[in-house]
Amino acid sequence: MNRSILLIVIFMTSFSFSQDSTKGKKVETPIITSKVYLGKSIVVEHFKIEFIDVLQDSRCPKGVNCIWAGEVVILVDLYEDGKKVERKKITLNPKIELQNRIGNLFFSEKLSLSVLNVLPYPDANNKPKSNEYYLLLDTKF
Repeated sequence: MNRSILLIVIFMTSFSFSQDSTKGKKVETPIITSKVYLGKSIVVEHFKIEFIDVLQDSRCPKGVNCIWAGEVVILVDLYEDGKKVERKKITLNPKIELQNRIGNLFFSEKLSLSVLNVLPYPDANNKPKSNEYYLLLDTKF
């Protein structure tokens, strides 16, 4: 009788100490990154994002030493439920940290749309053609 009570107590305490260690830990939301080519669009939820133009690309090309890192300036149209909401001029440069780019296209409590980068990056030997440009769009729900 005493042995069976002892076994039950050991059995119960082993379950109480084997609780999930992830309880209380915050789990990161997955990052969804999409490519949107110049002149093309993508639909996210009830938004349509259209990459309109590269106004300026003065980023320091690979293989060149520059005093200034440069920047890229793009135009993006944002549509909500089929209606054009706004045309955004977005400037990206190395001085703008990643966390400050979050929501640079659209931000609400439920959705964040961010332009993270514009590629391809200029090269000293090859200037990107306009049809090669695409933006990396980050979507967080």
